[in-house]
Amino acid sequence: MSYISRQRQLSMRVLATGVLLCSCGCASSLLNLSGANAIGSKFAGMISGERQRVVRKEEDNDFGTKVETPLLREYISVTGNNLVALRGVGLVTGLDGTGGDLPPSHLRTELLEEMTRRGIKNPGHILASRNTAVVIVTAYLPAMVREDQRFDVRAVLPPNSEATSLKGGWLLETRLSEEQSISGRGNVKGHQYGMAHGAILTALGDGGSKKASPAMLRRGSIPGGAVSNTERNLKVILRNENRGLKTSKRIENVISGRLHDYNRFGQRISMAEAKTDLMIELKVHPLYRNNFPRYQQMIRSMAYKETDIGRRLRTEELAREIMEPETTERAALQLEAIGSDGIPFLKAALRSSNIEVRFHAAQALAYLEDSSGVEVLKQAAMEESAFRVYALAALSIISDADGVVALRELLSEESLETRYGAVRALKENNPNDPGLGTKVFPHKFVLHAIDTDVKPAVHVVRYRAPEVVVFGSRQELRLPAVLNVGNRIRVMGEAGDSKVTISKYSLGRDPERYVVSTNLVEIIHSVAGLGASYPDVVQMLLEADAQHNLAGELGIDRLPQAGRVFLRRSGASGTTEKETKLGTPSLTPGLFDRVEESEQDTTEEDSSSLARMFAARDTSDIEESAEVEESDAPTPDAVPESVNDEVTTEQEGTSRPDVSEQAPPGDAASDFEVEQAEFREPFTSRVRRIFTSPFQKEE
Repeated sequence: MSYISRQRQLSMRVLATGVLLCSCGCASSLLNLSGANAIGSKFAGMISGERQRVVRKEEDNDFGTKVETPLLREYISVTGNNLVALRGVGLVTGLDGTGGDLPPSHLRTELLEEMTRRGIKNPGHILASRNTAVVIVTAYLPAMVREDQRFDVRAVLPPNSEATSLKGGWLLETRLSEEQSISGRGNVKGHQYGMAHGAILTALGDGGSKKASPAMLRRGSIPGGAVSNTERNLKVILRNENRGLKTSKRIENVISGRLHDYNRFGQRISMAEAKTDLMIELKVHPLYRNNFPRYQQMIRSMAYKETDIGRRLRTEELAREIMEPETTERAALQLEAIGSDGIPFLKAALRSSNIEVRFHAAQALAYLEDSSGVEVLKQAAMEESAFRVYALAALSIISDADGVVALRELLSEESLETRYGAVRALKENNPNDPGLGTKVFPHKFVLHAIDTDVKPAVHVVRYRAPEVVVFGSRQELRLPAVLNVGNRIRVMGEAGDSKVTISKYSLGRDPERYVVSTNLVEIIHSVAGLGASYPDVVQMLLEADAQHNLAGELGIDRLPQAGRVFLRRSGASGTTEKETKLGTPSLTPGLFDRVEESEQDTTEEDSSSLARMFAARDTSDIEESAEVEESDAPTPDAVPESVNDEVTTEQEGTSRPDVSEQAPPGDAASDFEVEQAEFREPFTSRVRRIFTSPFQKEE
């Protein structure tokens, strides 16, 4: 039956009902009642409802041309991405007269009990030595940590300690546990999640400064000094309005259908498992092990429920959106979430004349295990600093020859940040790559001697792992030089000589002397063989840099960063430029992330940036509901929802050092903003509500 005939039939029924009422004796009295308006309203609603039903049916028969696919971001939040604060009390040995005892306190008592438990005799005498010191040990257990994975440790002298410096010290094995301060009970320890030990690195200053102050010598770090004895998975939490076992199971199937891995027996492992009607456990896929922000955003970009026709239509729409700079980032993420069916459209975007479009397409292809965008990622790392951290993270997971060759070529770039970023990415891709020139000194540090034709340089770090990278394996130490390598080793060379003398001094013994060439790599090998630790080698390099003995630059923590600004080119000719920020520092890929002490909130476990984002979203929802209850009419002070989201994102980013200007409104970083889900009443429910309450005026 056509729409016109249905409309005509309904109108005739309404007319007949009106004639019948008028013919009754009570018709006039009924129409004088206040319910007359309700009757008229219901008749109008019946006509309107029939019209909507017919239009909806015609839309359904239109082969889905107006399908709007719900994404998982409307149903879930991802948790478990926070850092867990761990603490312990440890003993530092090997101090050269700069140690000292600690006055009676709970820290001293705790350490004495630990030493007694380990069977150490005369613990009080050991603590009173000028060569030992009691320290507070702090570490942050990363999100998605695996068993035996290493993470950084920090040691600091208590305020009332008699010790003055930790330089040259070695932290003995220390238990790291959760700790909570409870009123009336003091500090209560929780689970033990790691063990820490190693040589303490001091004197690198703040932010890479090469000068140390007395206060800075009272604290230090051990890169990769802690070992995890646990694993942490993520959790997907359903929002309250979507809670249910059926929904939980559907989301499990959506994620597991797109992401899976294999164990050592070749058995398939699903990445998601529904535990309750509210929570789904989410494992970390190997491709995203060093880029949690990308993992979280890709999962939230998956379709919750979609027909084959709907996917085809959405894919075609995304293929158009990815070619536009303003929408390319979001479209690339959704095509990546679709999986292999999105690869042809991403490859087509590689032919765009816009570098931003090509970059986002190449990045998505890398996480789909397709190397078609390697050259684009290499170009992005070389030419655009805002793209560099993401490009290198993507190259680190491309295991075929093209990706490895691209990273090796980046080792010869002029920018030290690009060169060291390529080292870390190549090391993640293949730790045994011959291009890294790796030499491991057990329990000390790792040396990378890299052959390059560009200007020589040396790089050291305070985070992740103790490693020295020498760019230009043939570079020579300039003479004259007198360099201290810790408290027991010294390197000396006269002007005009082609060799240096390395001396090791020991109490009550004649010095050991060795003569080696001025080659920097050979000198590092020699001092490490004499027992020099990572902090000792760093001290030598700092002194050499201060005395201009190095042939090139000495870099400290030259890590690519997120949240930088680039010029977005748009328009038909690409001449329109707009400053745009890509990502935020707090959402840096884990491969290049670093945790500063000042950035941590150790009072609560859920202090991560994403937890704050979702907390802000919930607060925004509550405030919005309160405003609606107060008044249905908009007020002059009302702020649009998009503005609130943007402000929340910017405030969240201030917890980390900002490396660029604030992003202008409406930039591409909106993928990392909190999105508000809009839930509408189903059409059939609305019709049922109207006809089951015939004399209640619809609001």
